[in-house]
Amino acid sequence: MKKILLISFEYPTGKSYCGGVGQIVAQSRSVLLAMGYETYVLISPDFARKYPVKLLFPDDSIKDYRNLGAFLREYDWCKFGYIIHHFVNWTKELKKIKTQKGRKPKIIYHFHSILRREKESGFRTLNHFLHNQEKMIELADRIICPSAYEYDNFIRYFPSFIDKVVVIENSVETFRVDRKRVEEIKDMYNIKRNDIVSLYVGRLERIKGAHILLEEAPKILQRHRHLKLFFVGRSLEKDLYKRLLSLCRRFPRQFFYKRHLEKSELFQYYYLSDIYINSSLSESFSLSTHEGAFCGNALLLNRLPVLEKFKDAALFFEANDGNFSNKYESLIRNRTLRKKLSGRARVIANTFIQNNRFKNNFCKLINSFKE
Repeated sequence: MKKILLISFEYPTGKSYCGGVGQIVAQSRSVLLAMGYETYVLISPDFARKYPVKLLFPDDSIKDYRNLGAFLREYDWCKFGYIIHHFVNWTKELKKIKTQKGRKPKIIYHFHSILRREKESGFRTLNHFLHNQEKMIELADRIICPSAYEYDNFIRYFPSFIDKVVVIENSVETFRVDRKRVEEIKDMYNIKRNDIVSLYVGRLERIKGAHILLEEAPKILQRHRHLKLFFVGRSLEKDLYKRLLSLCRRFPRQFFYKRHLEKSELFQYYYLSDIYINSSLSESFSLSTHEGAFCGNALLLNRLPVLEKFKDAALFFEANDGNFSNKYESLIRNRTLRKKLSGRARVIANTFIQNNRFKNNFCKLINSFKE
């Protein structure tokens, strides 16, 4: 069957927020459409039967359904040849497919992080998410892993399912610099020639390390009046959001918040930035770090195993050692250091993008199924 259904909790439609998961879903859809598949995307932010869902059609039109049941009355699961699930909450629905007679769709689980690893690291991972991810791993016909780092974790936690998992490293979509737009943004925020611009892109929550930057920002902004700091990402924790709004009020000419930027627009912020900050406490790949490096930013990164590829091309801090401010300020003060690190990081990002085989590996996986 030539129909494929992608399932995601987010997708870049309109002005709605879309993070790394949605970007990978969009790239997967593009590959499948190019392969000639009739590709649909079911978008469900809540993953509960009673809540509304959206269906993105192959022609880019969108239809709203009042709930999952209304969608299934029109599109039974078995109308699709493949179902590719990017989240963990509809295992009961998909498990029913396995018990049905006749032709059944192949189920692919494309995961983006191993929740058991995050849970054991002390992060707030809800038990039903954890349980559903492990059920999804069990029932899937194939499992897509986003990085070699998470593959190592996968075979440690789930050795009995090693024959189902394949590594397809995430792809990085890039946009060219728009010099006119960059200058417009500079004028909008009164960014002068000698100002230093730094950028944080990610959800406003502790697992992304947002609290680290928000705690240190006041004293750093006070000491460096030529510093401009942009926060880009939706808010998920109220106390952090209140702290962020307080910083916006306290430093209206230095601290700026954007809940969401279209990807092409976000890249113009990357291009005008000098320093990209990734304070995340857990990453499986870090799309934004590659984007920042590609656009010539000096990288300030929390020391995570998955970011070891940038070990000689970034400044690293230890989240628990209190050395974030020192590393940040050394980049603010030292233009030569920024230039050296950004040049090295750009080479690494460019090499990765040029050698990335997301499209080829994704096609190979789909073609591995025998009709």
